[in-house]
Amino acid sequence: MTPKPTLTERRSPWVVFTSRADPWLASETAALVQRNGLVLRLDGPEMRDAASVFRTLARELSFVGYFGHNWMALVDCLQDWHGPGHGNQDIAILIDHADDLLDADFLGMLVSVFVDAAFKSNLRLDADGELYEWRQRIAQHFVFLLDHATPAAFTETAARGMDVAVALSEGRLLATLTEWPGSDPGSAPWTAGPLAFADDEILNGLIKQGIKLFRDNLRCSIHEATDIFQSRYECLRRERPADFTVSRAEYGKGFYS
Repeated sequence: MTPKPTLTERRSPWVVFTSRADPWLASETAALVQRNGLVLRLDGPEMRDAASVFRTLARELSFVGYFGHNWMALVDCLQDWHGPGHGNQDIAILIDHADDLLDADFLGMLVSVFVDAAFKSNLRLDADGELYEWRQRIAQHFVFLLDHATPAAFTETAARGMDVAVALSEGRLLATLTEWPGSDPGSAPWTAGPLAFADDEILNGLIKQGIKLFRDNLRCSIHEATDIFQSRYECLRRERPADFTVSRAEYGKGFYS
């Protein structure tokens, strides 16, 4: 059974994609603040590329001056947080207006960094996986808030992150870590790795069969499976255009524009 997302408990899922109107968010942020936790908000449109992601996080989380502005340094600063509270408060980092990140080529890496950092913060691990016995455990979670896009549409991109597993539950997309001992396994209800199990159907224009594969493998609704199918289709169109046996025009009239 997929665990219900949380912002107050020290457990996965570490990353959640959901609608900004989701009542779960208001309830969880209120509970976190009541427990003296921090809620910090980032602006999704500011995060246009990797460089702007590093700048935005460094500024809003008050990273140390020697932050290296690269992905490994980001993991280090997040899991051993140097911002307000100095790592002694539970924290939820919300990314507002995250719809624009749907097509960002760095999104899989960003999700991977977030789940890695959150897992290490929870277990008091340093960058090398060694235990900081003296450090307080903190809950760290990340939420992508969507104005119009559906969480399911982000499934394919998020699943590309290294050591990331995803699941769909109650209309939300959840992400966790698969690599470390004690983390969630990359098995049902979690799905790990690129969502390639319907590639043959996508490449050959078998829309209904492909959607059914996504629905069955991810245990999601047909509407969510359709969004995932379309995201994977666009990915394959970019990466393997010569492999398609049907043209866009032939690919289900009205299905894609």
